[in-house]
Amino acid sequence: MPDHPAGAASGPSDAAPSGPAAGGGPESGWPGVGGGWAAGSGAPVVAEIRFAVPGAAAAGFPAAARAALDALAGAAGFRSGRLARALDEPASWLLTSEWDGPGPWRRALSAFEVRYALTPLLVHAVDVPGAFEVLAAVDPRVARSDGRRDVEGGRDAERGGRGPAGTGSEARTYRSDRAADADTAAPRRP
Repeated sequence: MPDHPAGAASGPSDAAPSGPAAGGGPESGWPGVGGGWAAGSGAPVVAEIRFAVPGAAAAGFPAAARAALDALAGAAGFRSGRLARALDEPASWLLTSEWDGPGPWRRALSAFEVRYALTPLLVHAVDVPGAFEVLAAVDPRVARSDGRRDVEGGRDAERGGRGPAGTGSEARTYRSDRAADADTAAPRRP
């Protein structure tokens, strides 16, 4: 979902979040980062699962991880996914996927097909944070069959302006779905 209402004019002036929750500043590097953007924007989520696969399990791991990626791809809200191996450390693997938001990612993990394919791999998983909301993106522009240029994938994110000069890319900015007090909130005690 875009971070701007449907039908709103897009352009460089629309690229940054607005309103009292926009926050940010020069120290953050991105407008709004660190200041708690407004909730409800539908920012995409990038999910990563890192694996440390010992030599004994290395032969069957790529096929099993591909099956897990295929199962994830069948879930609603799936945008893209990749299986990668570190260039300089062949035992390190990464399964990364992009989702329409945190809800689709969490629902995908509860689907039987995903649990069936992914659970055997988790014995090799590295315990690190693995779900990240996208706050800014620059996507390459690609030629369409009608000769016009469009953002790769053609997804529903709001175009916020041009990417870095000379790259032929599009930049997008999202608002965070995190609550302003997400890092400090705790359940109330009776």
